[in-house]
Amino acid sequence: MEEELRHCLECLAKQTYGDFEVVVVDNEPSADGGVSSGVRAIISEFADAGLRVHGIECCQPGSYHARNAGVLNSHSELIAFTDADCQPLPEWLEAAVEAWDTNAHPGVVSGPVALYPADGGPISLYEMRFSYLGFVSDRSDSFVTANWLISREIFVAVGAFDASLRSGADADLSRRINAAGHRRIYAPNAIVRHPTRATLEELLRKHRRTIGGAWNRTPRHLRTLRVLRHVLKRGWSRYRDLRQSRSGETEPVAGLVRVQRAITAAEIRETIRLACGGEPER
Repeated sequence: MEEELRHCLECLAKQTYGDFEVVVVDNEPSADGGVSSGVRAIISEFADAGLRVHGIECCQPGSYHARNAGVLNSHSELIAFTDADCQPLPEWLEAAVEAWDTNAHPGVVSGPVALYPADGGPISLYEMRFSYLGFVSDRSDSFVTANWLISREIFVAVGAFDASLRSGADADLSRRINAAGHRRIYAPNAIVRHPTRATLEELLRKHRRTIGGAWNRTPRHLRTLRVLRHVLKRGWSRYRDLRQSRSGETEPVAGLVRVQRAITAAEIRETIRLACGGEPER
């Protein structure tokens, strides 16, 4: 993750928008509770080069705890979020702020999350085809915090990210912003690049977290059946999509089918584990 953080800070140092600070939240701090030495060294390197950046630690595990901590330790009226493994294009902040300033009643601004393959293997190809990140658009009913701009006033008024959800708290906050009468603004030129996952375990971990978020959001009555229905419905839809792929496609369809089977099996196991009293993963 340290190498990914370095690439992210390199991108932020090239932003065309001039006046901003960067808060790096270390969600895996050192044993003494401070920012880890590797992250601290990278931050110092970029600070010495002129980037307004500082780091804080967040000992509560979970990305939404970390994002809330970042807001508390920032100072500007507008707050932008991205992830350490993302690569914002140089015009990202400028385009997002312009969209905020030129639209009436903005609540949150987001733009494209442009996926790029980590390699040519079936895991990357699967994510390129199905990852929800690639479907963020002006028609989305919620945005993701890989590419997100909000005002401090609205963030405080509608409430912070609900870290108890484990997954999907960005969608939850999007809905609360909209319910409060604020608009979701899509800025097509505010672009963030995001790599696909490269290993099956990384992909399965993401899907287990997603199931945990769905579990927490689903009413208790018939919760297990509802989550299993969602898992099977989505798995069958994607399996059918892959099986109907044209024979001339360059994707290794058989490999993608195996990935889908592994995901569906992992999601079923995770649902059963949660039904037996397990805690959702972070």
